[in-house]
Amino acid sequence: MSDEGNSIISITDIIENKVRKEKELEMYQAQLDELMRKKFWLEKEIQMATFIIQAVRNEITPQAFVAGLIEAEIGKNKDPQT
Repeated sequence: MSDEGNSIISITDIIENKVRKEKELEMYQAQLDELMRKKFWLEKEIQMATFIIQAVRNEITPQAFVAGLIEAEIGKNKDPQT
């Protein structure tokens, strides 16, 4: 009978551990989602700064500047890794 009691405690411990790990995983997923959002906006800011620098260096017209931004975004969306 004592073997059965130990088995029940062990299974209970395993279940509790599993629930804790699932909650921990949810927390990490939320943190990852937030970091991915921040990464996305940082990349956009860097891209904008790069275009502005190029526009100033090459004296690009506003129309060419906007066209370049659109082209870069379309090109990035065609990249299979994103």
